[in-house]
Formats: sequence, C-alpha cells, structure tokens
Amino acid sequence: MEKFIERILDNINSEKKYNKEFSKIYKLHKYWARKPWYIVDEFIDKYSQVGEIIMDPFCGSGCTGVEAICYGRDFIGYDLNPTAIAISNATLKNDVNIEELKADFERIKSNCKEEILSLYKTEDLCEKCKEPLYIKYQLMGPKYRDKEMVALYCPKCSGDKILKKREISEADRKLIEKINNIKINKWYPDNEFPKKFYKDRFSYKGISKVSDMYTKRNLYALSIIFDEINKIQNKNKELLLIAFSNTVLHSSKLKGENVRPLGVNNYWIPDDYIEENVWFRFENRVKNLIDSKIKLNEKIKNVGVTTGKYNVKKKSALSLKEKECIDYIFTDPPYGDAIQYSELSFIWNSWFKEVYDIEEEIIINPVQNKGNEEFNNLLFKSLDNIYSALKNEKFFTLCFQNKNYAIWEDIINYCKKLGFSLYEIGIYDTFGNSFNKNWAKFSPKADIYVTFKKTNKTKEENYFYKKLDIEKVISDIIRYFEKHKDLEFDTVRLYDITIAYIIWNIFYNKEKIDIKDFNTKTFCKMVEKLINKEKKQTNVEDECKQISMFVSAD
Repeated sequence: MEKFIERILDNINSEKKYNKEFSKIYKLHKYWARKPWYIVDEFIDKYSQVGEIIMDPFCGSGCTGVEAICYGRDFIGYDLNPTAIAISNATLKNDVNIEELKADFERIKSNCKEEILSLYKTEDLCEKCKEPLYIKYQLMGPKYRDKEMVALYCPKCSGDKILKKREISEADRKLIEKINNIKINKWYPDNEFPKKFYKDRFSYKGISKVSDMYTKRNLYALSIIFDEINKIQNKNKELLLIAFSNTVLHSSKLKGENVRPLGVNNYWIPDDYIEENVWFRFENRVKNLIDSKIKLNEKIKNVGVTTGKYNVKKKSALSLKEKECIDYIFTDPPYGDAIQYSELSFIWNSWFKEVYDIEEEIIINPVQNKGNEEFNNLLFKSLDNIYSALKNEKFFTLCFQNKNYAIWEDIINYCKKLGFSLYEIGIYDTFGNSFNKNWAKFSPKADIYVTFKKTNKTKEENYFYKKLDIEKVISDIIRYFEKHKDLEFDTVRLYDITIAYIIWNIFYNKEKIDIKDFNTKTFCKMVEKLINKEKKQTNVEDECKQISMFVSAD
C-alpha cells in the first residue's frame, strides 16, 4: 500500500510552475472541461516522440491539439459539436498574420462601431473630455422595475471602467422605445429551441426562440456585427466569428450582475439580468483573440521545433476509421449527464448556422432516451475505435471525472477486456482551483488521469486476489500521512488517493468488487468513524469540520 501511495503522490501535480502568459492561448472562447495545458504537454512529452501522431477523439476546444503541434507532433481530432470544431480550428490556427487580423477588425470597427454605440448613447457627458457617455450595461428585471439602473462609461477616457451608475432617464427610455420599433433588416437566428430540453430552465419565462434570449437592442447590435464579419473574404473571418460567438452569451439575458452565462451548466435566466453593451463585449473578445494568436506564435518560437500538422473532423468518436496508426491518444470524454453539450451549444450553433447531430452524442439524457445503459454502449463503441486506432505497445490516457463509480468500474473493466493494461494513475489539480477552495460545494476537484498501454503482454503476476475493504484502505492512507508529517494532507487528497486505489483494484484485483454503495457521502462517514474511533488529536482530526460540510453538501 505504501508503494502505491508514494507512486500516486509522485504523480500529483499541484501548483506546477509554468508560463502563465501561455494560458492566454486558451482564452479564445469559453468551453467546458478544458484540461490544464501544462499538464497535457507533460503527458504528450512522456508518452510520444517528435514526429508521431497524437489523437483526441473528444477534442473539445483543441487543447490537446495545440500542445501536440507545438511540440512537433501531428494531431487528429474528432468532435461531434460544430462549435467545438470551430473553436478547435481557431485555436490551432498558427499561421495568423497579426497585423492583417488587426486590420480586418479595424474595418469592422470603422463600419459599425458608431452605429452600435448610438444604441447605448446617453445625454451624460464625460467630465474629462466632454464627450457623451455610453451605457456599459443596464440592470433589468423585477428588482429594477420602473427604476432600471445603468452603468456609464466613456470609450475615449475610461475604456471599460464604469464612471457612474444612475437610474434610467426619460431620454434613455425614449431611445429604447425607438429601437424597439426598428425592423432588423440583417440576419439573426430566429429558430425555435427543441420542444424538450433535458435541463430546461428558460421556457417557463416565455423563451421559445433563440432571438427571445436577447433584448431588441442587443439583437440588433449583434446582427450588425455578424453581417460585417461575413463580408470578410479571407481566413480571418473564421477567427472573428469565434470572437463574435464568444460575445453572444454575455450579450443575452443569461447574464446577471453576479451570474455568468452557463455558470450553472444550463440556460438559466436570472429574474434580474443585465443588458450588456454589445460593442464593448465584442471588442474585448477580439482583444482576447489577438492575444491568443500572439502567445501561440511566441510558444511555437520558444519550443523551437517544426510545428506539427493538424486535422480536426466534425465527427463522433464512433466514426473513427484509423487503424493501428496512432502513436498516443489523450482524451477527456463526456461525464454521463454532467454537461449537456448539444443543449448548451444550441445558441452558438444557431449563430454558426450549424446543427448538432445528437444521434451519436455520447451522453445520459432522458429526453434523447439515453440512460446509463445507452451511455455505456456508446462510450464502449468509442473505446473499441480508440483501441483499433492505437499502435501496439503505445499509450492511451483517459481523463474521466465522475462521481458515479459504477461508470468508472464499467469503463475500467471494458478497457481490460479490450486488451489494455493499466499502466499509471495520476491525480492533477484542476486548472485554477486549490483543493480546499470549494470544499463545501463538493464535486471532484482533481482530475484523475488513467493511462493504459495497448499490449498483449500483461504480466499475470500483476493480478491478485484480495477482498477490498475500503474503510481499511482509508485507514491505511491516514496512517501513511501521520507517519509522513512533512507531506501536505487534507481530506480531498485522502479522497483522491482512495479513488485511485479503487481504480487500480478494479483492474488488477480478481476478487469481485462491489462499490455500488460507495459515494462521497459514505466516504466521509467512514473518515469520521475512523477519526472518532482513534480519538487522536492530530492534524487529520482538524479535517472534521471540512468533512461535515462535505457530507451536507453532497
């Protein structure tokens, strides 16, 4: 047990030193489950060589691809979501002429900035330059009925800084009334939402179409920008459309004063929402885009190897056709029903004029008639394809974060059935989170990376028969940390090592393992029981308060 704990601790990567400036490469667009790039590049370096081919069959926003090509590997990515493909291609694009990109934005700016800002213009003047102030955002909803608040700024002097807040004026109301009577003559998505969403938190507010997610003013402003971008006739068009798509949620009714769009992983519209200045948000997102491309150029130059080629395909992992030609696979598949990708991307894909084909979406979604069994079947088919695509004696890393341990058990056993051997388990802090920061609102705060090797030579001596007593496992880990007082310890670390040990046992322990009743709540009860039993005043006992919050939060 001690050797296992030591090996896991060796793989724990907490607060690794890295060039934080390169994180800007990945701030091009919001997307889910993006793995820390500085961990991805470690895996690529460890399990592949320059000139080899890396694959990610659930490529998302393209992080694996970027790290692969920067370090001289070729990359193949698959994703069923059109938005993911657009973001991946934009993130991976490494031949961007920054000055040409800036020039294209300046043309858009000269053609539509004044028209859009006129929609938010007020009679207030900047004290410094005496130019008109503009609404940066307006607070709307029941709380502000008949006394909506506006935040004002000066594009010339204050940039995005708010100069003052005040109640809406009569002149402001007349401007809104005028805009509401305008007929928008440029295209915008007016398509209906599907009749049923698994996580529908908007239709009860009268939202039935994508256009209903916006005020008339913001819909008008967005249509102007979208029209101008589509006039561009070069490769920068796709990049600027990404900056635009990263604007459309912040400019919708999904944003509140203290609520970020999709912050709760569904289209929840707060009762009191913000109407944000569309031009300000778009300009900010273009700046992120330009910074992203500048930093990608710097990273490629710093690495100093020939950049790899990439090919990103708008297809499901069920459609993989590669056969024994991939040198390393790194992927992060969907987590059951945790993130409803097709639903949450509906607005983005509507602006892109794309349709998400949900037939092959690997998800748990009752509306799609997909439960645990359907999810497993689809995921197993993708694992079949992953196994077939990988060369013999090569590695496959699976990052999977789910509190449904039955799914973990099914995946591990299926990988063993395919012919993989379990090579390594690593625990890595999620990007930007300390282990204790969000403990009371528990969800797994570390990612567990399980690396398999495709081989027919799994050593029989690696297997064993032993009844798994999880309570004893927890006790042994606690005693290990008490013995090694120099090591950082907290209950979350204890939890992650316990899960890693369970995964190892699922693969190599031939004794039947039943973990259907094991969850975060039973884990905490076991820890409390052990601490109370030993009744020792130790640093482990200090975790009791955290544990009680953990239990109540789960």
